[in-house]
Parts: sequence; structure tokens; C-alpha cells
Amino acid sequence: MSSVTNGPRSQVTAAGQKRKTTRIVIAVVIALIGVCFVLKPPFVVRPLPGHETAGAQPVENKAAIFVDGFWAKLVPLFGDKAQDVAKVLPEIRANPDGAGGKYGRREATNPYNYMVKGTGKVTEINTTSVAGTAIVEIPGLDEKVALQIGPVVRGTALRDATGLVSFNQFSNQLDYADVSKEMNTRALKTVLASVPAASLAGKSVTFFGAFTFDPHSKSTVLITPVKISP
Repeated sequence: MSSVTNGPRSQVTAAGQKRKTTRIVIAVVIALIGVCFVLKPPFVVRPLPGHETAGAQPVENKAAIFVDGFWAKLVPLFGDKAQDVAKVLPEIRANPDGAGGKYGRREATNPYNYMVKGTGKVTEINTTSVAGTAIVEIPGLDEKVALQIGPVVRGTALRDATGLVSFNQFSNQLDYADVSKEMNTRALKTVLASVPAASLAGKSVTFFGAFTFDPHSKSTVLITPVKISP
């Protein structure tokens, strides 16, 4: 009886040992493959064209380097090409496509973007949201406009209105978006360095900036400023 009982048990034990050995071998093989991938990966991550450097370049600095190449042209460009917002905004409201072709810029079939200027009184400072705004009442304009004062700046109007940046200059959408964020951040720092947002309330200001017009929205036009002068 004893020999009959132990025979199957021995077979079960041997099978279990074999499975355990197989699992160990598989684990070792996987580990070796992982080491090979680390030491000699089958692919290479290359820097974007125009961003090659002798040493490693932090990802967050790529957009800053790109913007450095044209930033000095930005404010003068607005000085030359910005349209009076009191003149063009009513035209845009009345005929978005016609005014867009006349005054604006856009990528493909996206909404038109405009470079504008204006002078008016700051009637309200909104800082309850991180996307703060200064509301400006402009003589001769039936609606108020909002200047973005941050710390968060929304939209891509500054990038898309100027024509200084094109999607064709990039290999992917993420880098294109990073440039827009860098432009917004830099513009805000430049503007508020000389004119703190809290000091604008109740004052008459002259501004230059850009906005994107959505013909389906009735919201206050949101302008990203590049210059504000009391």
C-alpha cells in the first residue's frame, strides 16, 4: 500500500519542481533582456531639429530657446500691425469671415486671431480665478474687453495672431503648444514687470495684444497683452 501511494506523490512533486524551475528560467531571461535594453536600446531618442546642443538640454528649455529667436520682434510687430479694437471688433461681430480675411490670421480652418490695440479705463480687476483679468471699457465700443493678467494665461492667440510661428516648423503638436505657453508666460512677465496688475484698477490704459475670436461665443473678448501703458 505504501509504495502505491508514494508513486503518484513523487510524480506530483517532480512536476511541481519542474514548473518552479521553468518559472525561474523565464524570470532570468526577462531580466537579461531588460538589461540589454538598458545597455543597448534598439532605438535612439533624437532632439528636435534646431535644438541640438553639445550637452543634454532640459525639455522645458526648448520652447524658451525657440522663442528667444524672435521675441525681440514681437512688440514692434504689434506697434506696426495692431488694429484699433474699437474699430475692428464691431466688424468682426458683424461679419466674422469677412473681417477675419481682412484683419486676422488663422491656421487651416481654425478661428481667426487678431493683433489689436486700444485705450480705455480699467473698470474691474478679477483675481478670484487663476486666469485673472482686467476689464477695460473703451470709448466708442459697445462692449468691454478683458486683458489677461494671469497667473494663468489662456489660449494661443499670441502665437497664432503674429505669423512669427507656424506649425510647419515643428515635428509634433506638443512642441508647438509649448511655444505658445512660453510666449504667454513671457508676455505676462514683461507686461506686469512694469505695471503691476493691482495698480491698474480705475486707471486709463493703452494696451497692445492678441485675441482669438470664436463666432459661436458671446463671451467677453479675452486679450493676451504684450504691452500695457498707464
